[in-house]
This record gives sequence, C-alpha cells and structure tokens, in this order.
Amino acid sequence: MKIEDRLVEEAHVLLHPIRFRIVELLAETPMYVNEIAKAMGEERRLVSYYLLTLEEYGFVSSKYEILERPKLRGKAVRKYWKTGKVEEVISKLKEEL
Repeated sequence: MKIEDRLVEEAHVLLHPIRFRIVELLAETPMYVNEIAKAMGEERRLVSYYLLTLEEYGFVSSKYEILERPKLRGKAVRKYWKTGKVEEVISKLKEEL
C-alpha cells in the first residue's frame, strides 16, 4: 500500500504542530496575522512564515482588507481563513490508511 508522494508531502505540511494549530484557529474564524500570533503566544514573523507555507499548499487563503477601526483606519492588513483542502487531505489519508 503506497501513499502517493504529494499526499505525504501535504500531510507533513499540515501536521506540523504550529501549522496545525494555525489551521485549528482559522477553522473557528478568519483572522489577521497579529490575532493568530497573539492567540498562539508566538512571534508574528514565525506565524507569517508558517502561513506562507500553508497558503502555498492551499490549506489557507488570504486577502487584504482595509481596516475601519478608529486607531487603525485605512491600514491594509491581510486576513486568513481555512480552505476545504484540510478536510480533503485528511479524508485521503484515512482512505490510504
């Protein structure tokens, strides 16, 4: 029983502890990098690094938004959310195992 290489690679990306926690947080609600970093107690740059990998593999998506909060009005920030690929990869893994 040979699991295809791409699936193994995607599972490896998804199952890293920090990346998996990011996906768990984004499953609850879309968030900005600073919100994710604060919720996890991790540095913003580390969270940004892992988000790039997750987005590259299609586990999260993002878009820029202009904030309307009084102190941050007009600032462009990137909001992230989980995609359906997470469930897809988990389902494929279950089939293979």
